[in-house]
Amino acid sequence: MPLVRISYRSDFVGRKDIAVLYPPKAPNALPFPGKRTETPAPPYPVLWLLHGGGDDFTAWPLNAMFLRRCERMGLMVVMPTIQDFQGWRNELGDFYRQIAEELPEFIGNLFPVSRKREDNFIAGLSYGGYLAYRIALDHPENYACVGSFSSPLDCEADLRERHAGQSGFPSADEIPGSPLDILHTAAVLKESGRPMPRLFQACGTEDFTWRYNLTAREHFRALGCDHTWFEAPGVHNFDFWNLALEQFLNYLPLGGKEASK
Repeated sequence: MPLVRISYRSDFVGRKDIAVLYPPKAPNALPFPGKRTETPAPPYPVLWLLHGGGDDFTAWPLNAMFLRRCERMGLMVVMPTIQDFQGWRNELGDFYRQIAEELPEFIGNLFPVSRKREDNFIAGLSYGGYLAYRIALDHPENYACVGSFSSPLDCEADLRERHAGQSGFPSADEIPGSPLDILHTAAVLKESGRPMPRLFQACGTEDFTWRYNLTAREHFRALGCDHTWFEAPGVHNFDFWNLALEQFLNYLPLGGKEASK
């Protein structure tokens, strides 16, 4: 099963590496970008899968057990490298715009991927899940589902309690009502009547983000969002994230099926 590493120069973040899991469905489907075949590969659904703080594009391929599963599902997975999840460190570039705007166009020019909303999903672990929610809620026309695994979706509380005064993090006082406030963005989107992605949220019961996840869960439920919650014993590591990703893959509405509850 091809796992392709691509190094390219982004207009937003400079030269960065991404990993692409490329699952051919048939013997004559494209086994790698650029090879011509008599029968072109079908357009693949895509999962944009984000790592957490301190990692890079290798985090999921090296630690998670999902490669064969995605191959059977016919699901392409794109895993970028992210150095700033809140968009606060201007010297590092704009990773939000790289993932939300540039990468779909770049990947679409290399691989036969579907551009349809119903075939695009985004998820991440820890602050990668927070960024996934930001992107999906800001661009709901592009994603059918969004998932978070042990993510501090109540960003204000996380910053106030765990990152106050730390370099590279915004002040908690600047979050409410800002573009970084996911809970506010969800409320505005719900009120607008625009299509909203289905929300999947997972957290281990011993994870330090547990309280932040409960706050977000109750907020989404109060808004009446299409929201699915998964919990299990676990802390902030890949033992739980492997389990959460497996649940998220089960949940995805692939092949026209509805997202599972």
